[in-house]
Amino acid sequence: MSKEQSGLAEDVLAAEERRCAAMLANDASELNALLDPRLAFHHSNGAVDDKTAYLVKMAAGRIEYVSIGWTEESVIPLAGSAALLTGRMLTVVRVEGMEKRLDNRVLEGWAKTDGTWRLVAFQSTPIPG
Repeated sequence: MSKEQSGLAEDVLAAEERRCAAMLANDASELNALLDPRLAFHHSNGAVDDKTAYLVKMAAGRIEYVSIGWTEESVIPLAGSAALLTGRMLTVVRVEGMEKRLDNRVLEGWAKTDGTWRLVAFQSTPIPG
């Protein structure tokens, strides 16, 4: 990986770290800054939210993240301003008050706009247990 690609990977991983921290803190302002207006958030149950719907669910407390852990993460540079982040995400989340433990393969699309890395797409697939 070139020095430029290495820097891109570090930036994307840092943006994902900020996104996870914002989700755990239910920080709508930080999430708003890190989510691209084109967001397509594909939940592990097959539901899909755009940015507005996702932020509304967070603000209403319908989705509450308890813990988020990444392993096997890998950044795939696509261009100077786009990248994929893949890996395994273990999440404990409360949905409508019901706690769930999610062990998923995750694929995220990130784009750098106006100098900021923003999440454009999120797809999670449950790992059979």
